[in-house]
Amino acid sequence: MLASMHNDLIGEFENCATAQEMWNQLKIAFGGTTATRLRALTLKFDSYKMNPQHSMLEHLRVMSAMIRDLRSAGNVLTDEQQILAVLRSLPDATWDHFKLTMTHNEMVKTFNDLKCHLELEAERQDAK
Repeated sequence: MLASMHNDLIGEFENCATAQEMWNQLKIAFGGTTATRLRALTLKFDSYKMNPQHSMLEHLRVMSAMIRDLRSAGNVLTDEQQILAVLRSLPDATWDHFKLTMTHNEMVKTFNDLKCHLELEAERQDAK
């Protein structure tokens, strides 16, 4: 394991007697979900804006990955939180009407429901 570490970390872990001991120390040092990490993931998710160079599909993949990261860190988002965050992440100018419509659409209950609508709307906008 030492061979795969950066030089600045080797000194911290080279005195471990076994690989198991080293693994346990590595988990303590880097593997835990700290409040700081969870807060950073939450802030990133809540403030994320769509990259203008990304397609809608790429944008939804990024959002989905952030939802998975939050879930694995112990923060399971409700469907409503996921939907609102995705809508907030859309560019204002071209998506304002869509965001308003989806916010009040009772048929959109999950991330996947919204994903279908977003993909269709993106295709419609691209066809203009």
